[in-house]
Amino acid sequence: MKQTVTFNLLLIFILLLSACGNRLAEETEEYQQQMDDIYTINNELTNHLDNIDSDKIQNHISDLDTDFESDELEEMISKLEGEILPLAESLNTKVDEMEVTNEDIEDHHNTFVESAQVKYDFAEQLSDYLSTYQNSVQASERLIDLSQSFMDNQKERDDIIENASDSKAEEEINTLIDQLNSNSEELDEASKILEGDESIESKQEQIDDVLLPMLDEHVDSLNQINLSTQQANRVRSVSLEMYYGYISYYEERKNTMSYNEKLQNVQLQNILSLQESYQRLDEDYTKELEELKSGE
Repeated sequence: MKQTVTFNLLLIFILLLSACGNRLAEETEEYQQQMDDIYTINNELTNHLDNIDSDKIQNHISDLDTDFESDELEEMISKLEGEILPLAESLNTKVDEMEVTNEDIEDHHNTFVESAQVKYDFAEQLSDYLSTYQNSVQASERLIDLSQSFMDNQKERDDIIENASDSKAEEEINTLIDQLNSNSEELDEASKILEGDESIESKQEQIDDVLLPMLDEHVDSLNQINLSTQQANRVRSVSLEMYYGYISYYEERKNTMSYNEKLQNVQLQNILSLQESYQRLDEDYTKELEELKSGE
């Protein structure tokens, strides 16, 4: 009699477990149906992110891959900003709106939520880093172009001075040269801070508060000189072009400081490692989903 009771209790327990397992499997199926639209967005987003060649990016930033063209970088930034980030934002919005009542499924769903957030972080941080890197490269190229322009203007001005044809032109040019030398000494002294160990903030303040206003004054100092000869006026015109170039140069220097500081404060490898993080979370999610569907 005791054995029969025990057997019946065991049978009931097994039936209850089976019913619970079937119920969990059914609720898992319902959960998956509710996630259909989210899965569609997630699959498209994941496909884009998986196609990002992290090694190639790392090698390019480290100057190990010279085959990485600037238009390829531009295309990647455009795709991140125009396609991938909007998908990542949409995915996270829809995931936040999803309601899960079963605790077992909720624990599993949280893995998906975490993966969606990591995908957004990966896309957002990589887009920001690459855009900053591109801005830094372009700013450096503009500085090089400005430096070349200075040299070209300097040569043209020297040629004009050397070929001054009469005493009146020479007199006016000498007046200009005296003013230019005075301006140059003042500018050289004020710009020394940019080559020192001061903070970036101090250097940028020096550009904004001292150097740029000083250059405006230097432009005025040249414009206030009365000139009558064509050669002297040409010397002034070329010199003014150089001053306007200096203004652009220091504004670009200020921007370059900001770009480089931002890049130095972020480890690219930490951003790229997020790719492996979401892939690992996706694998865990798939595995957990199979366990829930089997009623485990």
